Amino acid sequence: MTKEEAREIMKKLRREMSDQERSRQNQEIREQLLADPVWREVSWFYPFVSYGTEVDTRELIRGLLAEQKQGRRIHVAVPRVAGREMDFYEIHDMTDLQPGYQGILEPAEYCPKVEATEGMMLLPGLAFDREGHRVGYGGGYYDRYLARFEGSSLHLYAVAYDFQIVDQIKAEEHDISPHRIITSQNKHN
Repeated sequence: MTKEEAREIMKKLRREMSDQERSRQNQEIREQLLADPVWREVSWFYPFVSYGTEVDTRELIRGLLAEQKQGRRIHVAVPRVAGREMDFYEIHDMTDLQPGYQGILEPAEYCPKVEATEGMMLLPGLAFDREGHRVGYGGGYYDRYLARFEGSSLHLYAVAYDFQIVDQIKAEEHDISPHRIITSQNKHN
């Protein structure tokens, strides 16, 4: 399957998902992620802020920010796009987010910029294959960002609906793959 084919098919399948099925899988994905042993070890978390029909990360972010206020030593930083580049900025509340690139919620201008060199990062994607190759949205933001920090101790994870896992995707040399893909069935490493 080519990247272009995967993008079109997955966008269509995500749009056609029932609200009930979307809610069920989002809850199960959150539970699988929070049960992962790496999860409690990290002090920095770099999620994308979900948009449209993506796996919901907003509820996860809200929960982490609540834990932060209760004293857990967790830092949350989310991406902001500027031109062809992307950087991460620490947030402390959902009110630190405002519409940015393509209407996606991004950290406000006052949020401090951080370098993602340790912790857990969630990579967005439209499709993933069983070898971990990822098809993003075509902008290359995460590939370029992560290339700047090659050799970091980041745990790269992805979250996906069950149908977003396909047998094979044609990957390119510069494509960065997650170390683990979390779905509601949690059968993909």
